[in-house]
Amino acid sequence: MNLSSYLEQHKSIAEEIAFIKNNLNAKSVESNADEIALHINQLSGKIKIHLMNEDKFLYPSLGNHQDEGVRKMAADYQTEMGGLQETFKIFKDKYNTKTKILENKELFIKEGTEVIKAIEQRISKEEDGIYLHIS
Repeated sequence: MNLSSYLEQHKSIAEEIAFIKNNLNAKSVESNADEIALHINQLSGKIKIHLMNEDKFLYPSLGNHQDEGVRKMAADYQTEMGGLQETFKIFKDKYNTKTKILENKELFIKEGTEVIKAIEQRISKEEDGIYLHIS
């Protein structure tokens, strides 16, 4: 199975994450809130496209994989992603504008750190887990 498009999507998601992560401090939030909001919205779009591709192509294909372990892993990954997707959606809706970010900078930094860490862990889990089993 060719995973190059999924890996490219991960790279693009990681670029958005890097910008947000590098600005998760009080000084940067204060001065870059508008740009941070832009990157949150761009990250949201990239995650939506990635998940749509996984749900439409990758996971249905893996559901028919000859290896039962891969089938189970794919089902588990897909279930786990639903929770993370909802967590990110709540975060995005809460902080997708400069005003929303600046209303509670400290909470934004805390929640941003948590959600970014969760997305990074998920990408790592895919690349170091299921992608290795099917490439």
